[in-house]
Amino acid sequence: MTSPADPPIGGDSGGQKRPKLLAVTACPTGIAHTYMAAEKLSQAAERLGVDMKVETQGSIGAENVLSDNDVRDADGIIIAADKDVDRSRFVGKRVLSVGVSEGISRPEQLIERVRSAPVHGGDEG
Repeated sequence: MTSPADPPIGGDSGGQKRPKLLAVTACPTGIAHTYMAAEKLSQAAERLGVDMKVETQGSIGAENVLSDNDVRDADGIIIAADKDVDRSRFVGKRVLSVGVSEGISRPEQLIERVRSAPVHGGDEG
């Protein structure tokens, strides 16, 4: 007999919660790198079994904007940007901030690193 705390037998699909991450990608010109980083992060998340929503801050403005609900439910946030991104909405969440090129070249590592990133306290911009 199994107790309710025992993991389900035969796989992880029954009750195993997929991590939910958010990302913001941006670069000063807001063209190629912004969207390349978004695509690479999304692809890596899918390979790693992570739910991810990516906000791009490109030349035509912010797209796929993260809602308050997205932020509340997130396990962590990756900011891959070469320009200033407002972090005030991420208070109390683990935030990993890197250059946009890292979002392109090392998306899997960023997804792993955000799990141990410091919690944003709101005292910085």
